[in-house]
Amino acid sequence: MEEREVYSAELINSDTDDEFQFELYRDNLVDTIIEGSGSNYELGSSSEESYTPVLKKQRRRVVESDDNDNGSTSGEEDEDDAWYDVTENENISHRINFTVAPKTVGPQVSSNVVEPTHFFKLFFTEQLVDEIINETNNYAKTMLQSKKITANSIWKTWRDVERNEFWAFVAVVLNMGTMPVANIQEYWSTKDNSRIPFFSSIFKRYRFNQIFWMLHLKTPAAAAKSRLQRASNFLEYIDSKFSEHFIPGVNICVYESILKFKGRVSFITSNPNRPTKRGIRIYVLADSQTGYVYGILPYYGSITLENLIRPDLSINCRVPLHLYQKLLNQIPTAEGYHMYTDKDYTSISLAEELMKLKCHLTGTIKTNRKGVPISIKKPKFSNKNTVAYRKENTMILAWKDKGIVNVLSTGSHAGMTSTRKTVRDGADVIIKKPDVVLNYTASVAGVDYVNQYASTYCFLRKSLKWWRKLFFWGMEICAINAYILYKTVKKANNQKPMTHLKFVKLLVDQLRGNFRQERGRDFSAPAENRLNGKLHVMRKGTKRDCVVCSKRQQKSGRRETIDYCDTCRNKPRMHMGDCFYRYHTMQDYKV
Repeated sequence: MEEREVYSAELINSDTDDEFQFELYRDNLVDTIIEGSGSNYELGSSSEESYTPVLKKQRRRVVESDDNDNGSTSGEEDEDDAWYDVTENENISHRINFTVAPKTVGPQVSSNVVEPTHFFKLFFTEQLVDEIINETNNYAKTMLQSKKITANSIWKTWRDVERNEFWAFVAVVLNMGTMPVANIQEYWSTKDNSRIPFFSSIFKRYRFNQIFWMLHLKTPAAAAKSRLQRASNFLEYIDSKFSEHFIPGVNICVYESILKFKGRVSFITSNPNRPTKRGIRIYVLADSQTGYVYGILPYYGSITLENLIRPDLSINCRVPLHLYQKLLNQIPTAEGYHMYTDKDYTSISLAEELMKLKCHLTGTIKTNRKGVPISIKKPKFSNKNTVAYRKENTMILAWKDKGIVNVLSTGSHAGMTSTRKTVRDGADVIIKKPDVVLNYTASVAGVDYVNQYASTYCFLRKSLKWWRKLFFWGMEICAINAYILYKTVKKANNQKPMTHLKFVKLLVDQLRGNFRQERGRDFSAPAENRLNGKLHVMRKGTKRDCVVCSKRQQKSGRRETIDYCDTCRNKPRMHMGDCFYRYHTMQDYKV
């Protein structure tokens, strides 16, 4: 046991009591700590994640841990004897046959799921929408009762959100992702150079803002840290639907997605070496061939770490194991999967643990990981541009290209394949690349598919509430998975699928349905008021469009009337006779 000084770092701008522990040798703090005023110090960036903590000096006795993926341990040189040279050897020590029997790989949907809205509602279900509507209406009621509303406030006109109105709200949000503007208010601009009629024809700006601002997912209980329930229940629900309707192929990949967020929350992460330097981290398990998001794991700080499996291992090893275990819980008979990870997760200990679960691993690896042989850390290439060593089922290869690429694999060999490469002047040359590198490059393309879909038509906007970011991100992933399922089903039936943009546009139209709001009044009144079977009194007023037979979007389709129903809440205009009957007896009353 060795006595060390432990520095407890509280995240600045944190609104919780969560703390991160940094264990630093006192002798090593000279070059990394800048002395501040008093007894406080400011710590610089860590090697993998950068935080801005304030250190508080504490004396504590700790025991050195043996489970450290970074750095080397004494006697590591002796372990090198277990590694033997397999450079350009095309033999694989052991390969597990892939099977998910009795299930089959691919979409798990019925034959009557054909329309974009059918695929989308596999994940964003009617049950989920009803719960969101109920929470939103309850939250609005509570908030408005506790505030004094002025005479000119838009909250004077608040009414409960209906199901068809919320689906129209979802459609508007998805359509916003296909045509980004400077801010949300610009969608309702009346200027000639920026007017977009679609949005004002569906919602008045005040009504969209009412729903947008009152949107609520879950009312947290009184327990500590329960505010995470605002997003966790929603994400867990759609996560269960993702794994229910698709079985990934043999190649899967694990990566992390950083959801850009600069607000105040205790579990925010910061890394200056990534494109998105500050945000909320979400771990993702995806199918390599299609890019389908099979499983998600949001990072909520210490709460997430406590719920991960295998606490005896490092965090970078536990995350892939946790996601793969979720796959095994859904497909208990699965064997022979091949997981691909990047250098932040690849390690020899992860490869060994996955092999116990009959899963192969391939990924780029840092040479300072525990157990990496000296021959890979300091490779001698001589006349060849690869060096490879194997120990049991694990192979580590160093390939000298522009730089040195280090790859670990338990399911590939060190053989080389000729491939075409375009050099700087545009000419094509034939070079040899390791098969393990080619397989890795092809299989991590699933990450690129997801990122491409997510960045192409993305609604995400700045928000002070972290859970709203996660909600709209989850909605986007539901739409992306819906398109991937649709595309896969079409190709399986030898049919040509529509493009991503056409799919989203058709989904928007189908979710909107007949809902339209004009002149501050809904064309679609609440069903419980409209279809209550009671006496409805008709009166005469100013001339307006008939809610049943008028179709302004068609040429010469406008139908106006002075008759309106005085009993219905919104005083809708309609013709006596057929229109009156349809409106008060049918769910879908539009002609």
